[in-house]
Amino acid sequence: MLERVRFLDGRSLARSLNIVGRFNRYRSVGLLLSTRQLTNGVDCDAERVTAKPIDSRKTFLVDSYKHLMEKNSVVLFLHYNNLLKHEDHHYRSQIEQLGGKLTILRNNLFKLYLKNSHLEDPCAPVKSKNQSKRHPLLPLFKGPTAAIAFPETNPKDVANVLKLLEKAQDKLFVVGAKVETESYDLAQLNKYKLLPDKTALQGQLLGLLHTLSGAGLVKTLESASQSLYLTLSSHRDNVKSEGKDD
Repeated sequence: MLERVRFLDGRSLARSLNIVGRFNRYRSVGLLLSTRQLTNGVDCDAERVTAKPIDSRKTFLVDSYKHLMEKNSVVLFLHYNNLLKHEDHHYRSQIEQLGGKLTILRNNLFKLYLKNSHLEDPCAPVKSKNQSKRHPLLPLFKGPTAAIAFPETNPKDVANVLKLLEKAQDKLFVVGAKVETESYDLAQLNKYKLLPDKTALQGQLLGLLHTLSGAGLVKTLESASQSLYLTLSSHRDNVKSEGKDD
């Protein structure tokens, strides 16, 4: 390895170290780079055009926010009011036990991601007029903000986290959320947490289909047919009555 380094000029060595550093940063948040990106940094940088340098902290964070939003079904947004170190550690640990992950956000960069989230690459240069400035989540980012992400959609997870955060009072509280592709305010989130999970919903659906199958389905169809027949008969009688009056 040392022998190879000797033959690299300063620029090549710096680029190689940049690629390794970038890989380690992306790996730390679960962002995976292709083999081509790792082994051919020059081509990768040439193909991808970003508003900020591709290996900059800002580009990395916007990429990580894209990953956070696209790879997690539920993301809760919280006001994070300067928790002490031991408090932060306590809540992170409790949230992880509930299946979530707490991430502190940089508001200006997350808002930039939201405005550009409709683009294939939110880090790409874009004119202000082409940004989505009415994203429903933008009003949530006032003051220090954090996110709790859950890979799966489960109302019980949300209920458990909301109950946990009651103890934090004004230091850590939910202000809104993304659930699947929808944006929720706190009132909607409180209704959502009462819903059954997917397994329970599937069971209810199967029960409904079972009820409608066989005799139940025949009865439903017969009832609909009878109602249609009576409606048509009534209409026919009305037409005849009008004809006689004429």
